[in-house]
Amino acid sequence: MKFYLTTPIYYVNGKPHLGHAYTTVIGDVIARFKKIKGYDVFYLTGTDEHGGKIEKAARSMGKSPRELADEMVPHFKNLWKALNIEYDFFIRTTMDFHEKRVAEIFEELKRKGHIYKGSYSGWYCYNCEAYIPDDAEEVDGVKICPDCGGKGEFITEENYFFRLSAFRRPLLDFYKRNPDFVKPPFMMNKVVSFVEQGLRDLSITRTTINWGIRVPSDPKHVIYVWFDALFNYVTGLRDKFDKYWPADLHIIGKDIIIFHAVYWPAFLMALGYPLPRTVLSHGWWLVDRRKMSKHLGNVLDPHILIENFGSDAVRYFLLRETPIGQDGNFSHEGFIERYNADLANELGNIVSRTTAMAVKYFSGNLPAPSPALETDRRMENRWKEVEPEIERAFENYEFSKGLSLLWNYLRGINKYLVETEPWRSGVKSPGRTSRILLTCFKALHASLKFIIPVMPEAGGKIKRALSSPGEFSWDAYDEKRKIERLDGLFPRVDKAEFFKEEKDMEEKREEKTYVTIEDFFKMGLKVGKILEVKPAPNADKLYLLKVDMGDHERNLVAGLRQYYTPEELLGKKIVVVTNLKPARIRGHESQGMLLAADVDGKPYLLVVPEEVPPGAIVR
Repeated sequence: MKFYLTTPIYYVNGKPHLGHAYTTVIGDVIARFKKIKGYDVFYLTGTDEHGGKIEKAARSMGKSPRELADEMVPHFKNLWKALNIEYDFFIRTTMDFHEKRVAEIFEELKRKGHIYKGSYSGWYCYNCEAYIPDDAEEVDGVKICPDCGGKGEFITEENYFFRLSAFRRPLLDFYKRNPDFVKPPFMMNKVVSFVEQGLRDLSITRTTINWGIRVPSDPKHVIYVWFDALFNYVTGLRDKFDKYWPADLHIIGKDIIIFHAVYWPAFLMALGYPLPRTVLSHGWWLVDRRKMSKHLGNVLDPHILIENFGSDAVRYFLLRETPIGQDGNFSHEGFIERYNADLANELGNIVSRTTAMAVKYFSGNLPAPSPALETDRRMENRWKEVEPEIERAFENYEFSKGLSLLWNYLRGINKYLVETEPWRSGVKSPGRTSRILLTCFKALHASLKFIIPVMPEAGGKIKRALSSPGEFSWDAYDEKRKIERLDGLFPRVDKAEFFKEEKDMEEKREEKTYVTIEDFFKMGLKVGKILEVKPAPNADKLYLLKVDMGDHERNLVAGLRQYYTPEELLGKKIVVVTNLKPARIRGHESQGMLLAADVDGKPYLLVVPEEVPPGAIVR
């Protein structure tokens, strides 16, 4: 039994946030659960490193796209390590074998007549790497991207097109034969409705973007980042394609459902490849009811949660709090409440109490248990009733439901302990005490089938403390297992104290950002007038500027070529930082730095009124 699953590959225009963690944790939980069930699993994740978004982000930072990608990839890998993610391969779309295979596939589809050359004019969102629909909102004559809310840019360019329109009927027939192709069902309905309304041929190259895979037969064209990126699911298998394809599961955010459930299967149909079995579309994590995104600047750093609560608590919260498919709104208050109620008070409490009694009364070796009473049998019967329900929920990727069922059962174990009071029977009735503790250990052991995939670190500790066998079933556990005491699995968090510490830390951070008036006056800020603008040789982003500073002239190097023409810059009066140490940029000395505002990665020069003379001090 093989099982091949993937996450989307993540853009490297910024560090990963809680939304990226959510997707990748879902995949890891599924991979671990399938392994427990005996599947041969291959789990693929990685980074999407081509396209205009990366090119634009790199330019705003004064880096090449490859430099930006190389800098960002370790942040993803480090976060996956911190979250206990066990992937089988991490693909980067800048890897040679991927670029080579994508170029080959493009030419193959072109030869088969699925790709043709044309031209296109329309509004384009560089943030989402997609054309904006004709019916999108318009503000001051500019189309607004319905996904990210950013302003579009009107572009006209020669493109190669994929004949997507030819796949309307084949796609609809496929959906009819495979009603579970997209989960949850309401997302399947959205996909069907989209295709039923008709499909237009899809532009799959760009000539206005430089960073990407060139079309071998027409190198002025760069392959569209989404065509490039989707094929990572094929190329990432490398020599294991015949073993694992087709993919059993693609895990994605709901905003990219059309790419994965419409474009992707159409590309595969055109190639004659078998189609993936399921696309699982999850909702967003929101902050203040807004989608978490680097573009909006409202991201949450998972490392902070991991440092405070541990990776298992983060993994559990992400899966338990919100059903997959629905949006979740993150708050630290909600996180701590869930942590205390479920992990500290229920699971942690059961493990601590039962292992402590086993060690205290019997040095970890349970004596022969007395016959089970009705109250003991109820715990066993209840598990055998609820286990198939939890299993079905996990198989259907309904983790919130499955964990809710499991934790209802765990709460029953705590009630069972209160009802049977093993601390009263203790060593006075060793057989009865042993039966009560054995019942709890059987329940915990059987629960590990679902706990370990979600919380591998805590699950591993419980498994070792109980000396659990490999088979996670009620009957596989007996009293011959050596028990070790396990305390402090999930220490309770004092919410008031936590927020006091957070407030104190925030105040300290704010204090560090303050500067005195003396600090400010150390900055040499003066007005300069741009006298000359020349493109820097061998640097397509840089201008060499000569600037009149009133009593002398200065040479500056500025990364403005993508945003301003020389004519737009000549004669402009700007603000220059004059007391920076001179630096060499691409072989040219820059004797200072001009000031500009940053809006979505685009610089806007701070322009000084015409009546202010060069050399005037800015205070």
